[in-house]
Amino acid sequence: MSTPKPIGYWFKHIDNTLEANFAALLATEGLLRRHWQIVHTLSGGPLDAAGLDVALAPFLNAQEPTAAPYVGALLDRGWVAPADAGTYALTPEGVEAHAKLLERIQIQRAAVTAGLTDDDYRTLLDLLQRVSANVDAFASTLR
Repeated sequence: MSTPKPIGYWFKHIDNTLEANFAALLATEGLLRRHWQIVHTLSGGPLDAAGLDVALAPFLNAQEPTAAPYVGALLDRGWVAPADAGTYALTPEGVEAHAKLLERIQIQRAAVTAGLTDDDYRTLLDLLQRVSANVDAFASTLR
């Protein structure tokens, strides 16, 4: 009988696999995650460069402090265009691309939770949130 794998193993396995699967899905369109995040953010309405950086702040860092280079690629692709007052907006092609990608992403998300009832899913999220809070609380004791 084998020993069950610890929780950290499963967190890393799930995170790595989710990231790889998502990257593979986006790569079929020649995109990176940041491109998707910009397109998806702009699907909610126009934003200026600073607004995009604020929206994407959780994903930006010292090596990648702004979304600007990715906006440039989306401008070149014709999915994003300058709009009023220094903002960017999705073009009709960008709206169509977003809808197609979103559909594929939703299929992938559904596959991840296949076999879970709505109650299972809510319980899973609750448990993960509690584990996250416990990890954060413990980390604060180490500082």
